[in-house]
Amino acid sequence: MELLKENEDYELIPIEDNPDTWGVRIMSGDFIETVVSYGAIGFNKVKDNLTFSFDVISSPDSELTPENTELQEQCTKILESIIVSGIEDGTVELQDKNAS
Repeated sequence: MELLKENEDYELIPIEDNPDTWGVRIMSGDFIETVVSYGAIGFNKVKDNLTFSFDVISSPDSELTPENTELQEQCTKILESIIVSGIEDGTVELQDKNAS
């Protein structure tokens, strides 16, 4: 599977109301111009299983929610791309959840 590309399929943007939080603006696919913000991210004990939460910050579709399965799939692909790219360039560090 080919990873999505930053600044082509999505871009990282600051969230105006919370300067410590970054949002993701979707730039391709079915949810163009939707902005989401990721919350807690973790790997489950089940092999190759990642869990995460996210909020819809804004969207042209006023009824779009995190419960939309197609949006969940898109956000999964974006998060995978962010993590892989971050590991490769050293900006993402994975830690054991019990590490202090």
